Formats: sequence, C-alpha cells, structure tokens
Amino acid sequence: MNVHRQKNAQRQKGSGASIVTRARENSGASIVPRAREKRPLRERGIPYDQIDVSDIDFFIYLAPKPEEIELSSHLNRLSWSKGSDREAALASLIKRLIKKDFMDDYDYLEGNLITFTFFLQRCFNFQKKDSASLLEKQLSLHTIGLLALIVEGEDKMSEIYGQLLPLISMSLESGHEPAVKLLQCLAVVSFFGATNSEETETAMQVVWNFISAPESAKELLPEVLVAGIYAWMFLLTSMEGWRLSYNYWNGAISYFCNLLEHADKSVCVAATEALALIFETGSLDKFWRSEEKVPSTIKYSNLQQLLTGNVLTKLKSVYPNMGGDVNAAKKVRQIMIYFQNFCCPGASVAVNGIDLKLSSWYQMIQWQFLKGFIADGFELHMKENEKLWRVFNFDPYEVAEVGEELYASTTDKSRTRFFLPKERDPYLLTKEATKKERVWRNSHLDKARTQLMNKQRRLSQELNSWI
Repeated sequence: MNVHRQKNAQRQKGSGASIVTRARENSGASIVPRAREKRPLRERGIPYDQIDVSDIDFFIYLAPKPEEIELSSHLNRLSWSKGSDREAALASLIKRLIKKDFMDDYDYLEGNLITFTFFLQRCFNFQKKDSASLLEKQLSLHTIGLLALIVEGEDKMSEIYGQLLPLISMSLESGHEPAVKLLQCLAVVSFFGATNSEETETAMQVVWNFISAPESAKELLPEVLVAGIYAWMFLLTSMEGWRLSYNYWNGAISYFCNLLEHADKSVCVAATEALALIFETGSLDKFWRSEEKVPSTIKYSNLQQLLTGNVLTKLKSVYPNMGGDVNAAKKVRQIMIYFQNFCCPGASVAVNGIDLKLSSWYQMIQWQFLKGFIADGFELHMKENEKLWRVFNFDPYEVAEVGEELYASTTDKSRTRFFLPKERDPYLLTKEATKKERVWRNSHLDKARTQLMNKQRRLSQELNSWI
C-alpha cells in the first residue's frame, strides 16, 4: 500500500490541486470544506485568464484564515457519531463565542448563511434526539442562546425564535430535559428575537405555566424554580407596562408573596425581586387578583397603597429568617426600603473605564441575568457587542465632555440620560423591521420619560418637606 501511495503522490506532483494542498500546509492550515470556497473563481471577481497555477501566493490568498478553519473544524465535528466528540466541539464553540474570538466568528457566520443554518440546525437536532446526552443538550442550548446574543438580522433571529419556542415548550412539559438551560435559553432568544410584545408574552407564558403550576412549587428543585423566575423577570424587563395583557398575569403578586415563605432562601430573594419589578412597571392591576375584601372598582392609587402594605408586612415577617445568608438579607433589606419610598437603590459598574449607572430594577435584573448567562465573557461583550449597548443605553467608548462650569444653578432640576442610536433609513428596512424599530425607539423613550417623572416626583417631595 505504501508503494501505491508513493505512486499516487508522484502522479499528483505539479498539478493545481497539489499546489493548493502544499500552500495550505505551508500556511499551517488544515483542509476543511467551506461553502465560500465552492464558488467559481469568476464569481469572486478573478478572471480565468489572470490565474497563474504556478503562483503559490495566489492559492495561499484563496485559503481560509486560520481562525475560520478552526471554527469550521468545530462545526464539522458536530456531525461526528461519537457523543464525546460532539460535546467537545460544542464546548469549544461556546468558549469562542464568549471570549476573544466572538467578533471574528460573528463576521464569519454573518457572511456564510449556509454555515449559520447548518450550525443552528445541528444545535436544534441535539434537542430533538433522544440519544443525545444531557450534557450535549445543555451545551447546545447555551450555544443557541449565545448565537441570539451575537447574530444580527431579523430573519435569522426570527428563525431561531420560531424553531426554539415550540421545542422548549414541549421539552418543559416532558420534565426530562435540562430545565435550567431550557429556561435561560428561551429567555435570551425571546428577549432578542421576539419582534413584538405578543411574541414576548407568549414566551413569558411558557415560563409562567411551568413555574406556577400547582404542583411546581413542591416538585421543582430550588435552582430550577429560581431560573424560571429570573427568566420570566428578564422577559418582563423588555415590556412596557401598558402593553401587558390583562388576562395572563392575574395573581402574580399573590404567587410571589407565597414564595416568600419558601424554605430555600434563593427562591425567597428571587420572589422579592419579582415583586419589586412588578411594582416598577406601574401596572399593578394586571398582576393583581381581586379578593373578596377588596372591591374590583378600587382606584389605582388605593390599590397600590393596599398592595404595598401587604407586601411590606410579608417582607418584614420573612426578613428575620435571612440572618444566616448575608447577601440574601441585604437584598431583602434593599427591597423593603424600596417599598417604603419607591426609590431603587441602583448600582454603578465600570465598563471600559466608563461608569454605567443602573438606576432601576429592570436594568439591574437585565445586568444580573446577562452576566450570569455569558459568564466569563460578559465584560468583553459589554465592550464589543452593540446589542448589549442598546439594552443598557450605553456606549463604552463615549468621550465625556469636560469643561469648566460657567455658572452655578440656583434651582434644582431633574434630568435623565439615555442612549438612543441614530434612526435607520426606513427605505432599507422591511415593513416588520420598520415596525420593530419604531416600537424599540418608543420603548426607550417611554422608559426615559418614566425615569424623569420619578426623579421629578422625588424632588417635589423633598422640596415640600422643607416648606
């Protein structure tokens, strides 16, 4: 057999194929079939009469980049029959998507629709196959969520959302799947992939039906219940209160108040944050179930006062039980203070040397959820991922204007800052994309307006206290 191999090698000497092979070997690249290389040279803008088959540099130019070869190699391994090989490939892809190579991979996937579709379908197939291991399914779900974080394009995001929603809904009903990753993946994909409030609420309903079933509180593991609560909250942060349906969330306040008595402290903390977020939406009538002692025609201000008192009483009763956990006690204490003055404690974090102020519960929950999902790569994504810039109304490369103050203000004024990117040309967008752009911009304007009104209200209260 060695003689035959030597003859074949000699027979191939001098051919164009061997030149390409040697060129790739010289460049340290492995030979991986790629959709881009199958295009005719004429389509690449290179006339046939200008091709010199003896020019090795030319074929090195045509060879894929090393990072593209590595990514293609991982993608090819997703089709291997051995489960451990597929798991290793998925783990390597996740590492690339959350760390330094994710921008290169984003460009590659954006420019290769065939590769992107193959990648996505392989991840979905792992969820459908009964033979796939639990680790394989968890890794594929994490990969799908990271793709939703990275890939732009409404058509691609709609494809991910459309295929994922029914798949996760059935998987949660079966009860035999990795529930935590299912819930996290659904939340991320729906947050970035839903094109309207109806699609977002549909995903919220899937999560809600899973965690609020009568038997769920007893049967679900604490980590699964916590993951479901935060997934539901994360989706709620993308909704304006007035867009929420009156029919879906009745009794949510009572449900989370009951969870305050849960034996696991992490569940109690998640429930307190959910209550704070619900009150911040300003639409308590959509989360409240009318009780016999309270008339259904009660005014909103009276309803808010009544529910606030009930929640505060509940929080004060469970707060002593948090003594063994410093972080849990601190969080419950913060939320108790919030229900007394409706002023979010907020937080300030540094991104690329610039302070990002989280001044509301919805921002703090978004930050907490995304940081937990992306993990080690979160800081890099905050610096490079424009999707996250839009979420937090933040530009990490903004240069602050520095100058001397020309005058001192003699009156107290309130203002709020928010990041609103330049509006895209409607003639270059589809009808659905134009609608989504309008809804997205109005959403940020409404949130900024709400923040400004809250600041003005607090300022007015402070001024009145001095009069």
